[in-house]
Amino acid sequence: MSISLFRAIAHQYQCLRRVNTVPMMNVISHQIEDQIIRHQLSVDLFAGFQRFSSFQDQHRRYARLGAICRRVYVFGVADYQAPIVPGVEFIEIAPTSAISKEWFLLVDTPDFWTTLVAQEVEGQDRITGGRQFDGLWSFDEVVVDRISLLVSQIMELPYQPVQQRRHSQQNAHITEMQSRMLDSLEGSEISRQRRWVQLQTLKHISEICAGNPLELLHKAARILKTIFGTTGVVIAIRTANERCTIAAVEGEATGKGWKVPLSQGLIGRAIQQGRLIQIFEVSRNHEKEPLLPTAKSLIVAPIINRRVHGAVAVSNAEPSRWNEEDAQTLMTTARILAIQLEQAVHAAKNNGGTPGVSISGIRM
Repeated sequence: MSISLFRAIAHQYQCLRRVNTVPMMNVISHQIEDQIIRHQLSVDLFAGFQRFSSFQDQHRRYARLGAICRRVYVFGVADYQAPIVPGVEFIEIAPTSAISKEWFLLVDTPDFWTTLVAQEVEGQDRITGGRQFDGLWSFDEVVVDRISLLVSQIMELPYQPVQQRRHSQQNAHITEMQSRMLDSLEGSEISRQRRWVQLQTLKHISEICAGNPLELLHKAARILKTIFGTTGVVIAIRTANERCTIAAVEGEATGKGWKVPLSQGLIGRAIQQGRLIQIFEVSRNHEKEPLLPTAKSLIVAPIINRRVHGAVAVSNAEPSRWNEEDAQTLMTTARILAIQLEQAVHAAKNNGGTPGVSISGIRM
């Protein structure tokens, strides 16, 4: 008989079911596993991986679980030579069995009980293009008892139900896991919002229409201030004699029109070295950019295409404000500006120059 954990509860608890993507299934699985790891819970953990090859990405995590749990049982089709992991026992299932299409976790003890049961469904997730699973995650005693019984049947072991459950301990586990989930969701929402800002910044930068180089740089500085969300912006253009001209500033920044030696400040260093500089916390790094006096965090990117034309620096009044994706967004912005700047300068030269507007000594 081919036992399906999912079918055993799917219709009875249809109101609890939902279709999840692989990333969300991983989030739920990790919540259960992390609770065991955090509290060093000596439990039996049952995990359905569908295929042993899927275990490779979780090897390190399950090595930790194997050292903590009484026993870890990993179910899957043997499409891969299962590794030897202390405390982990691999249970081979037939490719034609119902649970070969199911992703599940089960913990069933007096102090902590929960189960995740899901079946892979046809179609692809509209956003990620990946696999989808129809299932449920439950702390319900009846659901957990039912899955525990079925797992014992699959393993051909006598079923030993939990006789007495301590709900105060279970409630503490649930509360802690829900708190972590909320923190995770909040972090994901912030991350999504930040990515939207990054994409909007690049979109607006790439769409700049400017009649001359200075206008281009002023517009770029305003976009970085208003859309990217900086406290201050400085855009410097490399000129002759190892100096740069501060062509555009926005927000809490100084130096517009100044000619500054490349030997001074982070902007000069980024131009000389042709590389990105990111300072998460200015106070800890003891490195400052004098033109951005209120900066607590900084990113400086060279404006570089075939050669380094200058640099763009952004600051924030909060420490650790920028992440790696922000830094790459600014680097991409600087590369777009380099191309646009070359085009603007060449257009101005072809038109005989624009009266009253110039950046003297630009090295193009």
